[in-house]
Amino acid sequence: MPVDPRAWGTLSILGRMMKSPPWPALRRSLGLFAVGDTVLPMHRRLSAVMALLPVFGSGCALGSSSRPEVQPGPPASGSGGASPAGGMPSTLPMPAGDNLVGNRHVLLGIPLDADPSDDYLIDRKYWVASYNFGRLVPNWVSWQLVASDLGNLKRPKPEPFAEDTALPSTMTHMGPKDYAGSGYDRGHMCPSADRNTTTDVNKSTYLMTNMQPQVEELNRVRWRQLEEKEQSLAAGGRQLQIIAGGIFSASPTTIGPGVAVPTASFKIIVILDTGQTAADVTAATTVCSFVMPNRPEVKDKKWYEYLVSVDEIEKQTGYDFLRDVPADVQKVIEAKVPTPKECGGP
Repeated sequence: MPVDPRAWGTLSILGRMMKSPPWPALRRSLGLFAVGDTVLPMHRRLSAVMALLPVFGSGCALGSSSRPEVQPGPPASGSGGASPAGGMPSTLPMPAGDNLVGNRHVLLGIPLDADPSDDYLIDRKYWVASYNFGRLVPNWVSWQLVASDLGNLKRPKPEPFAEDTALPSTMTHMGPKDYAGSGYDRGHMCPSADRNTTTDVNKSTYLMTNMQPQVEELNRVRWRQLEEKEQSLAAGGRQLQIIAGGIFSASPTTIGPGVAVPTASFKIIVILDTGQTAADVTAATTVCSFVMPNRPEVKDKKWYEYLVSVDEIEKQTGYDFLRDVPADVQKVIEAKVPTPKECGGP
């Protein structure tokens, strides 16, 4: 069904308004859901919009000569300056889902892009993420890592991969066997070894909302080496703010029930001293960013040869990172590519 692009503004407004009284009763009568309406079939979403247009008046009509204004979410709590590479505005719409404002795992800001329709924010206590219910993988996963997060538990066998039952029932729930026979590993974004103080804490990293398909040479070799480097830095007393996710083509390969396969995996590691916040980040703060291709030949280069700038990751993903860091500092640290030695390499 052809969709007038001006409809998206109305959809975004409705998605937010229908979480507050007196909208729930009307929402139920139309067959919408408080957090799941964005995953309904397109014809149902548009039918619901058109049914409610009289409430908003003719200014929101799909045939209106002006595009409806999209109500933005709250701006980042810091300066929230635009990324110099991405050129994004300082205020971007906040996606639906859990409230992550003030969460230690997004201490430097919630990563946002200009289109929140495929972002659903989830808080799993030991890590947080933006889940993409169309691609069936996280857009990004973010967590804080300090020495007290590192324990002595051995990697569990069998590994307890599990469905994330906390997702809304209107979304597709990935099962632990949905990658079977695909040739891809269930690649952790937040690593098991970053959360191994207790069995329950460790199990959180095996939820399928923390996974992306990765080739063996990436998941078990280069990605794992990168994980070991971050754990070494944390064990040495540093506080790390980490974001990991995937880079996708316009029409990604899919496996199983429609799981999108990224062409590459990215990771951003901001190295801080214990107790520091976004306000403490300076132009001298080390930020180690990587883009590793999701292909067998990833093993042909050393892990530190995949160092890139944050600006490059923003360009390839469309997300604005480190949003709560002062804008003048962002401009400097996001353009830098650090030396391997600064990131724990030779």
